[in-house]
Amino acid sequence: MMFKPSVPSVMAVSDPSVTERTSSPRALPTFANVLCAVDGGRSSRAAIHQAVCLCEPGAKLRFVSVHHEVGSRHSARADLSEMHARAVLDEAVAIARGGEVEPSVSLLRGVEASDLLLTEAAGHDLLVAGCRGCSRPGGLTLGRTATQLAQHAEVPLLIARRTVDADNFPQSVLLATDGSDGSLAPARVATRLAKARGSALRLVYVPDGRRAERYREVLKQRALIELVTGSSPKIAEDSGHVADRICDEARGYRASMIAIGRRGLGGAKALGSVSERVLHRAQCSVLVALPQETESKSRSAA
Repeated sequence: MMFKPSVPSVMAVSDPSVTERTSSPRALPTFANVLCAVDGGRSSRAAIHQAVCLCEPGAKLRFVSVHHEVGSRHSARADLSEMHARAVLDEAVAIARGGEVEPSVSLLRGVEASDLLLTEAAGHDLLVAGCRGCSRPGGLTLGRTATQLAQHAEVPLLIARRTVDADNFPQSVLLATDGSDGSLAPARVATRLAKARGSALRLVYVPDGRRAERYREVLKQRALIELVTGSSPKIAEDSGHVADRICDEARGYRASMIAIGRRGLGGAKALGSVSERVLHRAQCSVLVALPQETESKSRSAA
């Protein structure tokens, strides 16, 4: 229901789809239609601030809150009461307006917040949600809703964690790439964010034994970044467990955000994937970009 709120030499590269969008005075925003889930928690506030920061001029932002109550009066129990959900949406709107973004809002009722959010995300090009997990050695675990979103989202997903650059997010981006076709989507997103937000950008590449073939693609991605941003990022080349090395590099680099790809896997197939493990273990925000064909299917279904 809708309501009014109270590294090596650069190789030549050509990618018109990126250069046209980033060099034109009327460039399209990196994310034109953003959906942000809010529930009043600390990570929810991080999600709000980060969603607002990612809304460039011309972008649309919608906040959605899911409330669920069982029983009535003194016996009532709620994951999030309707009154609290409305207050959370009001707070989100105030934060957005402070960032000169005029959002819309939706208040939904349901038991499984993740199912509702996945349905609402269709037709958007970014879903933002907070991480309500608990700290553990080696990283953080995701809450139930964020885990379901990570496994089933068919649009790019940003899992937000608190950062020191809340109002200027992201100041630094770590692009995790393996040189595969699936790494092209996060490379494009990271490049456009670096251009639009002035973010510092670094690449991390963890070899998988196919160095010659994959590393050439990594160099092409770096060349694309230099072409668009005018700056050639450093390539951090690490060996070892891929997810661990990515998270270690992000901590050492003090990254605000990791940009990583997902190879179109969903549900049980996503369990144990590199992107899913990074989402669980990272101590910063993580943006998972999907292959273009997966996003196209989601928009067609909307």
